[in-house]
Amino acid sequence: MKPWTFSRKVSASIALTALAVTAVVSGFVYITFKHWTDSQETRLLDAKLRQFELRVGEVEFLPSLLQPGLGKGSGAAAFLKPDFSVFAPELDKGQVLQMLDARGRVLAEAGEGEPAPGSDVYSAEKELSLPVYGLVRLQLTDSGQSRSATAEKEVGRLLLLGLLLAAGMAVLAGGIVSRSALKPIRSMIGEVRSIGTNSLSRRLHVPAAQDELQQLGETFNGFLHKLEVSFDQQRRFIADASHELKTPLAIIEGHTHMIQRWGRQSPEVLDESLAFMMDETRRMKELISQLLLLAEAEAEALAPEGGEEACNLKSVLNELLPQTVHVNPGVRLDYDGGSGEQALPIRMPGSACYQVLRNIVENALKYTPEGGAVTIGHSRSDDGKVILSVADTGIGISAEQLPHIFERFYRTEASRNRSQGGSGLGLAIAKAIMERYGGSIAIDSTPGQGTTVTLTFAGA
Repeated sequence: MKPWTFSRKVSASIALTALAVTAVVSGFVYITFKHWTDSQETRLLDAKLRQFELRVGEVEFLPSLLQPGLGKGSGAAAFLKPDFSVFAPELDKGQVLQMLDARGRVLAEAGEGEPAPGSDVYSAEKELSLPVYGLVRLQLTDSGQSRSATAEKEVGRLLLLGLLLAAGMAVLAGGIVSRSALKPIRSMIGEVRSIGTNSLSRRLHVPAAQDELQQLGETFNGFLHKLEVSFDQQRRFIADASHELKTPLAIIEGHTHMIQRWGRQSPEVLDESLAFMMDETRRMKELISQLLLLAEAEAEALAPEGGEEACNLKSVLNELLPQTVHVNPGVRLDYDGGSGEQALPIRMPGSACYQVLRNIVENALKYTPEGGAVTIGHSRSDDGKVILSVADTGIGISAEQLPHIFERFYRTEASRNRSQGGSGLGLAIAKAIMERYGGSIAIDSTPGQGTTVTLTFAGA
């Protein structure tokens, strides 16, 4: 059995919808026609019976009523048998004209007709007073074999046949429409299946029409772009992390061999190698810690119980700045604590804010020559955001390097040495933390004149 695919579901939905509409329209037409024919049949019977009533009541018809014979009435009517044979030629097939007394006995009858199974019977009645018979009823019935009744049945059969034809056409139309409508989707499926991890640069063909298929194609192309960027960043991250870890491991391995060869005979070699190994181990530990911190910062932020965490920016600065004086004692650090407000609440945990400020302030101090200055200032914008700027008079960053400074493991040419340049993760961590808590970071720099870092925090 073939699977119940989406195209089959679309075809079935279209066919069932078309069939339902056709059935409703056919039912409405049939019911309307039946109601009209019923009313027409009743009116025609009423009009014909009225003519018979007038003729029966005329004096000329009296001999037909008083013909001797064994009648079914009582009294004088028992010896008289009315004759309605004169009306027989005027009755349609299936129509019967009867005269009944007050007790419902048939005194006279003309015409033949047996009700057909499942057919409707129409009737009309009139009361009149006749000599000898007194009050009688004239009754005209149609057993459903008249021309109007036959036409009604014929219309019903035609509508049923039309419904069956419509069902077949609906199934066929549903298949054609679904195939035509889903053809671009099938084309997209084929293109998507041909895209692999080594061909993420390919894009789907987007239809020119401004419709949902175009939106689907553009959305998937956007997803492919994000996926390609993510894969490229992942590859670069793995390559850079491997390179950063390979260097200290190579140094540790080299000094391990030195200890094996000369360490036992030379205490100086042993002490020197152990010092290098300790130093490189510390670097590896710091690098791994920063990688974990970056992964945590880039993870989706979860709102803590009781609302979002907040901290006082001034308090964090007052805690951080006394600990940074040893980074570069020859550089002047200017921060007056701000003026006006006593507190600057921001929507960010204190530990995360401390990590961001530490990376930015220490970078400013590292890359500012002795005699220079680092100035810290903050303000509040009209929309409630808190803006902090860290400006230095250091070496600056070139325009070519500026777009890449937030990339992982990226170091400017002036910071390539391991003693000063760090791991190249500080600004990437700062950017990830700021964006996680609804903030932003921007850097403006001029080589030889200095750099200004602007941090925009979401107000609490």
